[in-house]
Amino acid sequence: MLANTPAYLNAIFFAVGLLVIIKGSDLFLDSAVWMARSSGVSQLIIGATIVSVCTTLPEAISSLTASLKGAGDMALGNALGSIICNSGFILGFMLLFVTAKIRRKPFIVRGIFLLSLLILTFLLALPTPLFQSIRLVPPPFEITRLGGAVLLLGVVLYLAVTYWECRHEAQDEREEAPESEAESEAEDVLDGQPSGTWRQHLSRFALGGALVAIGAYLLIEFGQRLARNVGVSEAVISLLFVAFGTSLPELFTAISAVRKRAHDISVGNVVGANVLNIALVTGGASAARPLLIQDPLLIRFDLPFAFGLCLLVFLEGAIFGKIGKKTGLVLVFAYISYLGSMLLLGRLGA
Repeated sequence: MLANTPAYLNAIFFAVGLLVIIKGSDLFLDSAVWMARSSGVSQLIIGATIVSVCTTLPEAISSLTASLKGAGDMALGNALGSIICNSGFILGFMLLFVTAKIRRKPFIVRGIFLLSLLILTFLLALPTPLFQSIRLVPPPFEITRLGGAVLLLGVVLYLAVTYWECRHEAQDEREEAPESEAESEAEDVLDGQPSGTWRQHLSRFALGGALVAIGAYLLIEFGQRLARNVGVSEAVISLLFVAFGTSLPELFTAISAVRKRAHDISVGNVVGANVLNIALVTGGASAARPLLIQDPLLIRFDLPFAFGLCLLVFLEGAIFGKIGKKTGLVLVFAYISYLGSMLLLGRLGA
């Protein structure tokens, strides 16, 4: 019935998918945080793990849906576009208004983890003789199920290291003060969660997950059709529009953090979300179905660009212990330049 919908209807359904996925992720996040807090999980652990996982859920479901539909470019493009949007637009925009002080040790651990995963993804997708010989990556560009499984192991390792690190840090800080600064900041960010019963929040949790799944289907299905209507590649639709829409939870978290002066929590959430975009989103999508990459610029340009943005943020925070407005300007300018590169590289043309 909807096989030959006109362009304007495809655009409307695509926009509806964005709205549905935003509302679903909001319900999902609120309920997950409420249930974690009601179970006695510390604010620090919630901020370091649960918030990042839940805010990455839209990307994970969208890329999984794209993978199962055989749209490998959209699956990988969503993950890379989200990293570029998180680092360039969201973090850069936040830094225009504040200077984020960085706790070096956890920031360096997460930064090295993120950069290593980006390099690993590049190697997994690159058809070098080494990887061909062990049948990980048949030419031309593909991330196989085995490659996806390797990336998913990174999720387990990242969450385990983060959990141990936060528990250890919180214990040390409790010995020095009645309440650690990190826990106080996390409390500020997570204040205002709705009240209710377990039954209510389990229902909201299930509803949020269902809405995210429905929204992801609408995004991918009508994003593909819209790409054909306007004469651009599926990769571009995913890199720009799908990635921006699924990154909105991180944007809302950043705005909340700026308002409540919990800047370190926001930077940590962006870095954590970027880690999960590679490990969970790309890993899960390729483990479900090998990702065949039709647009070589995803590997040759978009992935290195995402790496460059993450490297800039890492070096600034690791060396100076803070990230300031000048870096914010550079990040925003880089993001705008990236959008301009779509024209220069002819990716917006038919």
